[in-house]
Amino acid sequence: MRGPLLIALLAATVTALAQPEGGWRYQQPRSEGTGGIEDMCLIYHGMQSRVPWTKDALLPYVAYLDTAGRPQDWLFDSFLFIEFANDAGAYLHHYSPDETQPTPADWVWLADCWFRPETGLVGLEQAVAEVGEALGEPDHTVGVVITMPNALRELTEFGRLPGIDRDLDFSKPDDQHAATAWYIDRVLAAWEAGGYQHLKLLGFYWLSETIPTEDYELVKWASDYIHEQGRLLYWVPYIGARGLSDWRDIGIDCTMLQPNYFFNKELPLYRFLVAAKRANTVGCGIEIEFDPKALADPAFTDRYYAYFDAAVKYGWMEGAVLGYYEGGRAVKDFHEGGELGRQLYDDLYRFVKGTYEPSGRTDLSGLEFVSRDNTGNLALATAGAKIHGGLRPDGMPELWPEKIIDGEVLDFGGMYGFGYFAWPGGFTIELPQPATVGRTQVMLHDLANQAFRYRVETSLDNQAWQPAVDKSEGEWRGWQVDEFEPREAKYIRFTGLHNELNDLFQVVEFEVYEGRATVMQQP
Repeated sequence: MRGPLLIALLAATVTALAQPEGGWRYQQPRSEGTGGIEDMCLIYHGMQSRVPWTKDALLPYVAYLDTAGRPQDWLFDSFLFIEFANDAGAYLHHYSPDETQPTPADWVWLADCWFRPETGLVGLEQAVAEVGEALGEPDHTVGVVITMPNALRELTEFGRLPGIDRDLDFSKPDDQHAATAWYIDRVLAAWEAGGYQHLKLLGFYWLSETIPTEDYELVKWASDYIHEQGRLLYWVPYIGARGLSDWRDIGIDCTMLQPNYFFNKELPLYRFLVAAKRANTVGCGIEIEFDPKALADPAFTDRYYAYFDAAVKYGWMEGAVLGYYEGGRAVKDFHEGGELGRQLYDDLYRFVKGTYEPSGRTDLSGLEFVSRDNTGNLALATAGAKIHGGLRPDGMPELWPEKIIDGEVLDFGGMYGFGYFAWPGGFTIELPQPATVGRTQVMLHDLANQAFRYRVETSLDNQAWQPAVDKSEGEWRGWQVDEFEPREAKYIRFTGLHNELNDLFQVVEFEVYEGRATVMQQP
């Protein structure tokens, strides 16, 4: 079966919660740690291929403009100036051994690019000043966050930054710290020299969209240094990023999670429920994502509106701090884009102001936010269950089979939080004692929306096996709830038969219950 992840549901008995008990737990707009922001737009600025961000280019971002280009209201209240590579393709946030590596000159270039004489921050300053005069608010200010490069530990011969009297080796924490402080200091000095009257520097942006545990120390050090300067640290991770569960503990002040729905036409709407649950669990905000394809392709127009519709349903529109990825020019294109562009621009304005109403384009029925309850799961390690089989890569316990029975269904990514094995193959759950079983639930790794096939069997003695679930045909994705005739069992065998993506089968969580579901089941 193709489509969104399956949710077992007895329609007559389900009473879904409009929101979790106790209310939404996203990072609230204007709350502590956000710098007072509600809606932050990402402005890609640096490489020659970028839009020249002059005053005129930025006006439709700073203000809601009418069809004649006249300001009618403010739009975004803050701006993240971001760049991830130089013109030669050297990445500033992750190590790619086969690519050009960044040099000290690239760090100088990045620190200085925000302060170009005609584009970047000066364009934003001029745009805010002009709109303020037009709206009768000449003292209005907007927030600014500046991207910082990451001192990649693989760069053992990075070189010498201006003012530092040694060649830097980023495998050494002291050299990582020195470079990080150098960059922050250079940006702060240029900011002070700029004398901006309508901009407020809120802080810095951690550029890597995933933070492995080995980088925690550097992030925390950077956070402490930034805090000493009276600024904040911001982050916008992708949906499967490492570090998401620990973002506050490692010193990040404001986080906005990427749902990563817009870009892949095959991804189901279920991704929004997953994003809502993850963001609600870790207490972060959300990134709204779109690009100019929303203006050119009806399928992407629908995906554009899906973000707004999901935000209303799951409480993001007014209940979470929001970032906006717009592909480096989409808002400008909307404003200049004829009848459809005007509609997209007008609805963006309504969304930012909290007055948007669902478009009717997006069917989110059946994707209610239900607080998870795995009470009764017999396959938990903490309940005495054991798992046999699966691969156990050396030094990577975050990928060991025990992850399959640890009770965590949402905290996983591309290289952590799940167990795996080559297919055909699988694992066996051994319950602490025989029990009546009539339902299994499995979270298949779904960040690439890949389809799987599998079977489930049960046994009392680990010798004679009785079929329970047969999904050897079709396409099965993400969260699967499978009910079968109750029977006594001590062993439950899961056999992965196919993964359309590669020759490995990835399982995030496997659960076993006594009987049928009486309420909606979801991760």
